[in-house]
Amino acid sequence: MKHRRFGMQLTSLVALALLPGMASVVNAQGSINSQRDRPTFSKEDIERAKSNANKAAAPTKALGCRGPITQVLDVGDEDLRFTSANYFSNPGGGEGGGFDKTPILSTKVQLMNGTCLNAHFSGIAGGRIYGVAPLTMFQVTLTPATGGPPRHMVGHYEQPYGTANGAAVFLEAESDADVFGSNFFQKVGTGTHEVPPGAYRVDVWWSGAGPGGAIGAAFVLKLYMR
Repeated sequence: MKHRRFGMQLTSLVALALLPGMASVVNAQGSINSQRDRPTFSKEDIERAKSNANKAAAPTKALGCRGPITQVLDVGDEDLRFTSANYFSNPGGGEGGGFDKTPILSTKVQLMNGTCLNAHFSGIAGGRIYGVAPLTMFQVTLTPATGGPPRHMVGHYEQPYGTANGAAVFLEAESDADVFGSNFFQKVGTGTHEVPPGAYRVDVWWSGAGPGGAIGAAFVLKLYMR
């Protein structure tokens, strides 16, 4: 009976010792699941889109630019890369601060008035099996060489999750990894959605939409000067 009572007491002590650790695991898992369950499109944006769809007003004028291609510039990185940046914690990179402070890819361009810059970005994004966040967030920006904040090119979703952490495009790898690709453009001029002529740095930023960051490889940025 003494041995049995001692065994029961030891089992109880072990259970009590494990409880804090188990609680931490549960809390961490709950945090990850809460990020997974968080909708990308905010309730306000959904209601606004539905309201606009029911209006009889003329459709919004589409943005665009046109011209012959005068130059093509490519920059890439085939290595496997990891970032611990969490979009929701605002790590400080890119427009809005929701991305890693170090861009994946970066290059320089000289933009002339009345021209247009087109960009295509592609890469491989790893999925949850690598312990990263469910969605990988990307942003392509132009930063004036003379100084100033980065500005995202046309082609991003303005407010993911209803936050102000930066416009982005994103991908959730279905299982192991998926190939991501997205197109952007920027007209040069003095209009509302245009940037003034001059020298710029083009950056590709990234982060994970939640704890765990993001992992990926084979990043390529292709720029077309028009």
